[in-house]
Amino acid sequence: MRRILKITLIVIILMCYRYYSYAQTDTLWVSDIYTTHIIFDTDLTYVDLSNGQSVAAKIIDQNRNMLAIKARMAFDTLTSVSALESNGRIHTYIVGYALSPNSLIGDMRANKSIDGKQVSLNRSGDAPLLSELILEDQQLYHIGDRKHGISVLCEEVMSYSDITYMVLSLENRSGVSYETKDATFVIESRRRSKRTVHFEKTIFPNGKHGSLSVKSGATTKIAYSFQKMTLSDDQVLKVYLYEDNGQRNLEMTLSAREINSSGRCSRK
Repeated sequence: MRRILKITLIVIILMCYRYYSYAQTDTLWVSDIYTTHIIFDTDLTYVDLSNGQSVAAKIIDQNRNMLAIKARMAFDTLTSVSALESNGRIHTYIVGYALSPNSLIGDMRANKSIDGKQVSLNRSGDAPLLSELILEDQQLYHIGDRKHGISVLCEEVMSYSDITYMVLSLENRSGVSYETKDATFVIESRRRSKRTVHFEKTIFPNGKHGSLSVKSGATTKIAYSFQKMTLSDDQVLKVYLYEDNGQRNLEMTLSAREINSSGRCSRK
């Protein structure tokens, strides 16, 4: 009888250990005291909670590739959260409660920093990651605008399959921080006159990574992805930056040639 009890106890211990190991690997632990943040490659377009009474989740307004998760209260039953990126990737996590989780940051980006160096964890033949593009060297130097100590440049325009990518950088040499929610992209007629019909169409990016808001004396970068973009010879792409609660507005113009002949991005 003792032998049977001993064997049963060993089996229970092994099953608990197996469950614990699985939970440690695949379970996201959240607390009602601390906030857990998950970082993704691109902006999030959708978040779903299986139990909104136990857990609260919010996409960060200032950086929409970050998800903040916090428990509303202590709970015993496991729940789940799903997040959809603008690049089409979807993530689902099992969520459990812990008063003090071992980690409060989950980094889902394909590029992570190891000893201060950026390394790529996903170099397949997939489309380029926006987080990779803002790390690459500047390729274009002639497209930009400079006013009031603020400089904006279009550093790269490239294509991959049916996706157009654009990288912008902003340098603030003024004594005041520059805040803007986002750039506005508008396809306009190249020549405006009373005899021609004025064409204007606002286009919206599918995804972005980075920010255009920058403190005094600092620089920043942002990468955008668009559905395949082409222009006719009499069209241009205007990029507008409007300062929040200010008048330091900037604009850039990209010609049809610069958009249509953008270099094809090849991934290693």
